[in-house]
Amino acid sequence: MKHVFIINPVAGFENSFLTLSNRLKGFKDKYDITIYVTSSIKDATEYVKDFCKTHDTEDIRFYSCGGDGTLGEVVNGIAGKDNASVTCFPCGSGNDFVKSVGGKERFLDLEKLFNAENKKIDLIKINDEIYSLNALNIGFEARVCRVANRLRGKSKNPYLRGIINALFTGMKNKIFVEVDGEVLNPDGTLLLCTFANGGYVGGKYNCAPKFKLDDGLIEVCLVKPVSIFTLLKLIKKYEKGEHIDSPKFKKILKYKQAKNIKLYSDKEFDLCVDGEMYSSKEFNIEIKPQLLSFALPEITK
Repeated sequence: MKHVFIINPVAGFENSFLTLSNRLKGFKDKYDITIYVTSSIKDATEYVKDFCKTHDTEDIRFYSCGGDGTLGEVVNGIAGKDNASVTCFPCGSGNDFVKSVGGKERFLDLEKLFNAENKKIDLIKINDEIYSLNALNIGFEARVCRVANRLRGKSKNPYLRGIINALFTGMKNKIFVEVDGEVLNPDGTLLLCTFANGGYVGGKYNCAPKFKLDDGLIEVCLVKPVSIFTLLKLIKKYEKGEHIDSPKFKKILKYKQAKNIKLYSDKEFDLCVDGEMYSSKEFNIEIKPQLLSFALPEITK
């Protein structure tokens, strides 16, 4: 098997990507290792696609070394490739997806990563061209993501700055959400809506506590517009994943599981896909059951 490490040098490494490169030197006599350092957005996707084409008769495991954005790029490069699997060496600022599969510590032992077994999991597909491993967001959270992305590298806490901005600009959004033929918000308004394969967004928010990575369903969580005061009062329950069953959310929340989703508005709106931003007046979303092979190392006891 070929082991290909995709390293994002600006994704939050504590001691820079050279630290990982030095650690890998001790494994090169034992494993067939390739290291690729990305240089721009979407670079990882193109490199992975090309690598798969030139090694289509060999088993390949790609190691995403960065955050959710890097992992998303690698996934978009290998989606549907029978001879390729992916895992991660998490070193980004959020690492939302790994929270759904045992946490960051599970993926930091390189020997266990090399010997991890593959598990088939679902992917979300958007407009028949983009794949999401973890979650999509519209409304308030998408506004947070857009501002945070713009400030990354320029601010000590870009996500907090994004939240503050969204409290003034993203509290009421006009986007219709149609889930398996049912419009969840007939008036077209919402505070936020998350479409999840994994369980977490924003670094710590358990948006989809009922998630399963291989059940062929998307977790849909729509919250209606509320005041800033109400949002601040309820945010802790949303963070802990207690919003689904909380009486306080009963009148403002709709939670569904779906296979096909349509989003539309009369104006362009943002869709945040695993941290990356896309804009359109319409998005079509569907689940692709067990399309991806994801390598999960043994849990350290």
